[in-house]
Amino acid sequence: MSKLFSIVLLAALCLGMVAGCGGKVEHSYVMTTIREASRGDLLSPGFKFGFDTPNIISAHKNLALVREGNLIEFFSGEDIEQKVMQVGGRKFVVGARKLFTPLVHFTVDFMVAGGDSIRVGEPYSIALPTLMRTAEYAMDDFIEVDLDALTSNRLKLRPIQNTKFRVDRGMIMHEEIEEGGEMKMVYTLHLENVRFIIEDPSDEIQLVLKALMNEKMYFDGGVSYGRIASRGFRESTNSGGTVKIAFINYSGWVIPSEV
Repeated sequence: MSKLFSIVLLAALCLGMVAGCGGKVEHSYVMTTIREASRGDLLSPGFKFGFDTPNIISAHKNLALVREGNLIEFFSGEDIEQKVMQVGGRKFVVGARKLFTPLVHFTVDFMVAGGDSIRVGEPYSIALPTLMRTAEYAMDDFIEVDLDALTSNRLKLRPIQNTKFRVDRGMIMHEEIEEGGEMKMVYTLHLENVRFIIEDPSDEIQLVLKALMNEKMYFDGGVSYGRIASRGFRESTNSGGTVKIAFINYSGWVIPSEV
């Protein structure tokens, strides 16, 4: 079967299944790869493309990250996190439109898996992560510390009190802790001899944290640490206290938590 015929067949199948659910499709979605759609010269009416089982490495609320080799692109869609779960573990086709602002990304119109057609649609609003080059982000305020020397002991935490510091080869986990007599799920940053609770990560940062966990990648970035938490808090949470993420180095970009 020729590549051209395969593209036409997949497009026809995709459109037919969506139309069969009562939807009306005005233009075909050209089946292609993420790289060709985002970086190539492939033309499609309305910039509509179809992707065969894209590698979705992370999804959070209305945003997802899709990997193709060393290329990562953003997919947006109304409640896309839950809809990605519906096609998990199956072959599926995504129909999406390429948008150019505030940066190039794809908004998902539908997913088709077997006999299931899932409408997605453009979210009312999204906040895409800010992508910066290393030279664009000021890192002078971040100190270098001996990460292996940090523990939950107050004396070991004094060097980072009220500072911003760099972290490399940290591990991110999503786990349950007890706080104030209640159990809750939090993201944690694990170093050699201590873990820290990540305080109030934004939706954009959570998207990247999930990607790091799913791909078993190290955290490389900067965090801020305030006053040393009480002994009771550190003991009950089995941590060195809380940190706030300032930025993450990811896929060749610096992603700040705030600009």
